[in-house]
Amino acid sequence: MIVIGVDVHKHSLTAVAVDEPGRMLDERRVAAAGEELLVWASGLGSERMWALEDCRQLTRWLERQLWSVARSWCGCRRS
Repeated sequence: MIVIGVDVHKHSLTAVAVDEPGRMLDERRVAAAGEELLVWASGLGSERMWALEDCRQLTRWLERQLWSVARSWCGCRRS
């Protein structure tokens, strides 16, 4: 299982993919609201879980894309 954590900014997203022991596999920074992130993630393996920062005004579009193509994802609330 690969976990992809996404740090959300107004104009860009930074994603880091880690394996089960927590070793970083890859990192990618992409423009917000593009499809480049999903294309990048598809090359990482078939079993992926996404962890998104809970910032709905900035990630609603990505959440919709993940519901349609991803196997699992979770929202992470800020504390």
